[in-house]
Amino acid sequence: MLFSSIFAEKPILMKKPLLFLLLTLQLASCQNHNNKNMNEPQYDWGVAVNTPIGYPIRFYAAMVGGRPIVRELYTKKEEPDWGNALGYESHSMTYLPSSVDMVWLSYKEDCFYRLKTTIDYKKIEKLFREGYKERVPNGEVRHTTYNTIVVGVAPGGVVVLWAGRGYKKTTEIGKYQAEKIDLKEPPGLDSHERLIFSKEDREEVLNSDLTIPKAVREANKNKPIPFGLWDSYRDHQYQWFPVYEIPNGKIGDVRVRYWNGETGTTLYTDFHSYMGKEDFFYLEEPIQKRPLFKELVISYKAESGQKYLAKVWFDWEAVVAAYQKVFGKEAAQVTAHLDIRVNRNNTYLTFQLIGDNGKQTFLEPKTLEYYKLSDRNIITPTPLD
Repeated sequence: MLFSSIFAEKPILMKKPLLFLLLTLQLASCQNHNNKNMNEPQYDWGVAVNTPIGYPIRFYAAMVGGRPIVRELYTKKEEPDWGNALGYESHSMTYLPSSVDMVWLSYKEDCFYRLKTTIDYKKIEKLFREGYKERVPNGEVRHTTYNTIVVGVAPGGVVVLWAGRGYKKTTEIGKYQAEKIDLKEPPGLDSHERLIFSKEDREEVLNSDLTIPKAVREANKNKPIPFGLWDSYRDHQYQWFPVYEIPNGKIGDVRVRYWNGETGTTLYTDFHSYMGKEDFFYLEEPIQKRPLFKELVISYKAESGQKYLAKVWFDWEAVVAAYQKVFGKEAAQVTAHLDIRVNRNNTYLTFQLIGDNGKQTFLEPKTLEYYKLSDRNIITPTPLD
């Protein structure tokens, strides 16, 4: 079981609370496995761990269902750092998790947290069972499913779980709140085992380019930890939908990443004409709350026949300000659409948020990149014919 080998040689020297903690995690894992109905399906899945850039953690012990998180130190040095299912630990066929039990050190906060909770097994199993459609490199659309449980650990003991598959698809399972715990170093540990309790290690991790990029350390210097930020990514959801305007053109596949860590792709065959206009495209579905765009990748075919790819990144504070301006204090009574328009020179996109309450505003992207495409350099072909 997880970390049992670390303490196998000197269990007598361990303090009772520490020994009890490890045994609890191990027994809970076994119980979780034994309680599984043998008729429940098994899936091939693994675990990925995310931490926001600049906020590394070290696990003391961690179980996701019956699967241990083996690595100890986790840090992210570049985007995407939230909801990213890449970099998972080993996969295997086993039952999906119905609980998590984790103890970790938050380096920036200099404290320990523990999260012990049940999670929504039915939601997870439904996601894995139903899966989703994706376009494969030869251009065909196939059915696939998730293969990763992503664990996001943020300052303040915030934990978010997603079902994911690489960078292509990530869907939130739920958000959880850990509790601070007082975990003391027991006697008899070797040099590696003591790392999690070592002040020298904490200084090294917090000041190393290998764990936190220098630019991030400088930007965060003397600034308070933005507690609540990662909750805000989830909380800022509104009733809105995007509309893509391609003058006399055709829409291709559109890939999105939201600030709450969710990602997905809308296939061009799923788009419909908006308000009867042939060059306005939207996804015909019930109006629902959705989080805010963080990244957007649009492929399309212009009136000239040239194919393009546009990549857009949005600033968090700017996008929140725009939505608050349109939705105001009566957000529950407002529906809006984000009009995304390609200019006729195919050099720029404009973003206008238009509410059914008469309010509207333009949203300036943080970064916009444009590429001309040929049939040879489209990684995942979109017919666009």
